[in-house]
This record gives sequence, C-alpha cells and structure tokens, in this order.
Amino acid sequence: MLHKPPQKRIYFEGATYFVTCTTHNWVEYFKEPIFCDLFVEILKLAKKIKGFDLYAFVVLLDHFHIMFCPHKAENLPKVMQYIKRHFSRNANFILGYENEEAIGQSLLRLREKYAHLKNEIDHLNNRIFDLRSQFLAKYDANQTQFYKFKWLKSYRDHYIRNSQDFEEHLKYIYNNPMKHKLPDAENYKYIYTNYPDLISEI
Repeated sequence: MLHKPPQKRIYFEGATYFVTCTTHNWVEYFKEPIFCDLFVEILKLAKKIKGFDLYAFVVLLDHFHIMFCPHKAENLPKVMQYIKRHFSRNANFILGYENEEAIGQSLLRLREKYAHLKNEIDHLNNRIFDLRSQFLAKYDANQTQFYKFKWLKSYRDHYIRNSQDFEEHLKYIYNNPMKHKLPDAENYKYIYTNYPDLISEI
C-alpha cells in the first residue's frame, strides 16, 4: 500500500498566519491560570527572540490560537518550535517533572545567545520560580494529579489572504472565550485585548 508523503509547508515573506496548537490528548492544563500566565511570559520573550509582529492570541482550556507575521518567512516553524519547547520545559518544571538544574541551564544558554535581552530573560526566570511557588502552595502534595505536559506533535496554520480574512480571524479569536463558554467569558483575561503592550500595530 502506497502512503502519501507528508505535505511540505510553504511560507511567504511578509505573510500573516493564524495558528492553532493543542495539548496532547486535549488535556485541559489551561484551566489552571498559572499555566496561562506562563504562556504569556513565554510569548513575550518569543516575540523578542524570534522576531514577529503579534496581532492577536487567546489561551483556551486545551489549546491556543495566535495570529502573527514572522519577520522572515522561514521563521514561522521556528517561532512555533520555540513557544512549544520552552513552554513545555517550564510547565514541567512547575509540575515537578523537570529539575531546577535543567531549567537553569536552559536559561543560561538563552542569556549567552541573547545577551542584549538579559533583563527580559532574568524576568522570565523570576516569573517561572514565582509560578512554581504558587503551584506548590496551591496543590502541595497533590500536584501529581497533573500529567506531564505535552503538545500535539504538529499544529494547524492558515495563511491570511487579505484584510477581510484578517478581520474574520481576529473576530474569531476575540469571540473564542464565548464560543467555549468559559467562566466570565466577556472579561476573559488571557486574550490579546488585555495585553496592548504585546500587540503590534497593524
């Protein structure tokens, strides 16, 4: 039986993309606000390290949507790899599946490679340990109720073709908390409208 080879992703210079990424087995890690806060921190540093214009995002129970324009066409998979890898590692430290030394080495490599972002990397380091402390105070010995964090291997991306397509996806992201009937959806915290300093001008 013949198998089709996987489709190669094609990216365009100066293009904007709408991307969806989901947790492995659709586990609802993001019910816990600590992991939503971590995601926002990872996104802040990713924007500076990988270089992209961020137009919108929302973090939902088991997935996130993001709409952004990489500064280089080939950077889209690099942006997604960075977000997924660094979130997973730090989430698993908070959960107790990664040790402090591994996290320290990861942040040290970032400082060495991106010395001009030392303050931002130090801020992330402090936030990670603060979130870890919050998690331990909240769950104490019961943190094993959480599985080790994993993403689905791939992600779905959509090339934004024109201004109408852009507005439709912007509206889709904005309405997602209501669509998923999240608590206090109209005032949902983890959506782009609450982070104006993180959002690029159109």
